Amino acid sequence: MINRKINFIWYEGQYLLSGYLSDENTRYIPKQGYGVCEIAAWLSDDLPTGVNSVNIWINNLTALEHSRAPDGMFGIGNAHWVLITGDYVFIGTEYVEEQQVIMTREQLLYVLEQYKTFLEGDYNDPNNPPDPIDVEFIAEGQEAIDMYNGLEGSHQVLYAC
Repeated sequence: MINRKINFIWYEGQYLLSGYLSDENTRYIPKQGYGVCEIAAWLSDDLPTGVNSVNIWINNLTALEHSRAPDGMFGIGNAHWVLITGDYVFIGTEYVEEQQVIMTREQLLYVLEQYKTFLEGDYNDPNNPPDPIDVEFIAEGQEAIDMYNGLEGSHQVLYAC
């Protein structure tokens, strides 16, 4: 398992999610790797209505058979794919080749619960940031693609790094 942190960066009067560390130059390879950057990007890009979006995804993950995609093929949102097969969730994007990640449903639920706590909070002080979001996932990049594609019944990610 890979353990990372999604950090909150103060920018133009609000906190933004980031897989980068606060002292990193975003033009370089992220020190924490691309997997955590993909999860942070998916949260901020594809969950546009805040707590409501988080609740929808919590329901998708806990009652997949009653979701809008009972087969787990959630497809592409704003810029990210979400594919669920069995207990595994693949999140990826075509915009950054290495930015693909595979995790369990339980791991993603834990991330969503922490993100929901942040959204329900009142974080308006640049000197008092929220705690980072703890993230655990199985693999990133090509390894995540290969692992997902190897699952029986997967939706096959045809994109390769």
